[in-house]
Amino acid sequence: MNDEIEQDVEDNEIPSELDSLRARATQLGIEYRHNTGVTKLRNLVNKALTPEEDDEEEVVVTAKVAKAPLSKSQAIAAIRKEASKLVRIRITCMNPNKKNWEGEIFSVGSAKLGTFKKYVPFDAPDGWHVPNIIFDMIKERKCSVFYTSTAPSGAKTRKSKLVPEFSVDVLPPLTPEEIRNLARQQALVSDE
Repeated sequence: MNDEIEQDVEDNEIPSELDSLRARATQLGIEYRHNTGVTKLRNLVNKALTPEEDDEEEVVVTAKVAKAPLSKSQAIAAIRKEASKLVRIRITCMNPNKKNWEGEIFSVGSAKLGTFKKYVPFDAPDGWHVPNIIFDMIKERKCSVFYTSTAPSGAKTRKSKLVPEFSVDVLPPLTPEEIRNLARQQALVSDE
């Protein structure tokens, strides 16, 4: 008897909760990955169905000028523009393995933004301009530093710890006068 019931259930193909949630999410225009679990998908659908009421958000929205929604390519262009803004920095390398290096080539990229590549000298007295995306990566970089630790029993062991690889000083942007002087210097060098 149970075999007949199970067979009827398989023949009628009752959709699973995951299938139902996927269909609902597609109807609501929610983007999700193919391997998203039931709980996360349920939360996404519930969040889309119950808008959050926040007085601060309403104030911000009314204070801003209404803008047309950006297309996908416009949004990517805006993100790329923000990532490529130049920041003037001076970096000092704290990695003991790179103590003799004069600088390093940094490369950051993604499928949507492309690749940003820049050589940055260490301890440049006037600083160096780098794209914002590279600046963010430099701040995040860590390196392992090894040290010797003595246990209470007197045994010495080598341990490591992660420390920031670079010390970064953010410098103010160049003034118009500094830009003119730099242009003159570069013009003299290129004429030679």
